[in-house]
Amino acid sequence: MKANERRQQILALLQTSPEPLAAGRLAKELKVSRQIIVGDVALLRAESHDIIATHRGYLLSEKLQPLQHQFQAKVVCKHGPEAVQEEFELIIANGGRILDVEVEHPLYGLITAPLNIGDEEDIAFYLSKLADHKDSLLSRLTDGIHLHTIACQDKATFDRITAALDRAAISYKG
Repeated sequence: MKANERRQQILALLQTSPEPLAAGRLAKELKVSRQIIVGDVALLRAESHDIIATHRGYLLSEKLQPLQHQFQAKVVCKHGPEAVQEEFELIIANGGRILDVEVEHPLYGLITAPLNIGDEEDIAFYLSKLADHKDSLLSRLTDGIHLHTIACQDKATFDRITAALDRAAISYKG
């Protein structure tokens, strides 16, 4: 299979998949290395294909469109790795979805990583990946300070989420 054909196959797989596709899974299916897939996705992005890398794999941004009709706001948090699970569980239990994490890096400026965590299964998957990659939290670059974009039903739900984070001493107030 030629490189252009492989990239078109990657797009087709992403368009038909109801869930994110891991680079390793795509590599196995297309009989190439994971690094080839990473390079192909970079080239597809350069061609203006809006492909998001999540902790579960690649996803076309159009698959997230329903979230854009919900209320979205940012919450600022500060904690160490020991509180990640509690933070995520509080947000999910109170009706939120964690779209991303952001940190302000002194050299690179704002760094944003998509998360798209919406249920307990997503939390468990993320935590298992975190266990494999110790010291990988972006917030370690900023002494634990980070932001999350939260999608939820309405402002009242967001207020409930922030109150729960406040009670757990996870919110950052400066």
